[in-house]
Amino acid sequence: MDVRLGGETGGRCEQLSSLALRCAERLRVPFRDFYRELIIPILYEGRTVPKGRGLPMNSTVDGMLESAELWVRAMNTVMARSDLRRATLLPWRDTFAPRALAKRFRAWCPQCLHDFLTDGAIVYEPLAWRVAEVAVCPHHRVLLEFECPFCGRGRQPSFGAYTRVGCCRRCGKWLGRDVAPQVSMSDEDQEMFCARSVEEILALSDVEHEVNPIASDIAVRAIRDVFYDGSSAQMARALGVLPSQIVHFAAGTFPAPLHLFVRASYTTGATMEQMFLTNDFDGESPVKKEYEYEIRRSVPQRVQMSRDLVERLGEALEGDGSKSIQHIADSLHITATTVWRRERELATRLARQHAAYAVKERQRQKDQYRSNVVAFLIACRDQGVSPGRRRIDEECGGAGRFASDWKRSVIRQARAEVFGLFPDAWDDTDEAGLGQVS
Repeated sequence: MDVRLGGETGGRCEQLSSLALRCAERLRVPFRDFYRELIIPILYEGRTVPKGRGLPMNSTVDGMLESAELWVRAMNTVMARSDLRRATLLPWRDTFAPRALAKRFRAWCPQCLHDFLTDGAIVYEPLAWRVAEVAVCPHHRVLLEFECPFCGRGRQPSFGAYTRVGCCRRCGKWLGRDVAPQVSMSDEDQEMFCARSVEEILALSDVEHEVNPIASDIAVRAIRDVFYDGSSAQMARALGVLPSQIVHFAAGTFPAPLHLFVRASYTTGATMEQMFLTNDFDGESPVKKEYEYEIRRSVPQRVQMSRDLVERLGEALEGDGSKSIQHIADSLHITATTVWRRERELATRLARQHAAYAVKERQRQKDQYRSNVVAFLIACRDQGVSPGRRRIDEECGGAGRFASDWKRSVIRQARAEVFGLFPDAWDDTDEAGLGQVS
């Protein structure tokens, strides 16, 4: 299949899930059919496909676990290629700890998507957006977005039955747009430095041939011995981790997380190429800069979900009441029932607040509709015409058909007010109006 991999050089390589969606677009079929007809037979080769097998909504096919291996094999077969490991984090399996390395849900830079489209380039989603440590776009100095600005759906999965690259997985609307850069971000900002470092790392594996990065324990020992005088405690204090963790990382008990190497690069000035390909640090360089890092501790997914839910509900309660329980549920990609079950008290308060807001908003919309009707009828009167009810409704933002009783009432009263006639003098079924006004 002749579909070119987006951003093939420079650390902006396309993520595998984005490539799969573009393949479905090239074949002009929904992704659901592409998955069923081409991917599933390879994923379950020699095995029975589970009955009712749906789309892989929760698997991270761009990471470094088994699902990524299976998808790389399937996509290599479909596209007659052999180098699609670089569209995932698989080349770094022996270097970084897999836990929480890749985001389970989508993130995107709206400005990047907008530029891809307006420049006539390949519209794709870079692999760097999938890395959990990346929260900003280093090219436009804006925060990555996680929620659709139109429908509010967050925690979006990689795939959907009819979705396309750069579009919302729920409402299907295009997510690219012009956004103002956040000028407060400098190149020395931690988030900016992290995003650039991740792209530097991915550039090392974004090659057609197989790359063999230095193993995690060797890289940790080299950094410790060169920059911290072989002291695990000194290195731990500088990088915001526990000394026992450095000991285990250096011993190869388990691989070090990505953020440890990013912090080491920031404080020592060592490049990613030096740490993972050459181990040549040009002698004993002094520590470049100091930064007080917070010690990270792993949090179970269920606990993190509860924290996120409480935070979202708290933010909504501090607002004007426009966010409903369903909006909160959509932003976290859970059901409204789950919100009620986990945080009944906060959900009750928000429901009451939103109900009061809904009443006020409905009244505001009615007042606005009446103002629009009166303004339109005055303009028609000045032109000497009298429009019918359906045309009035259409011109004032309605559908023109199936108008509600309150709209009929508003139109009758506005006609009487503008044209000086009694409401009963108007035929409510009149579609053409009363013609010319004398």
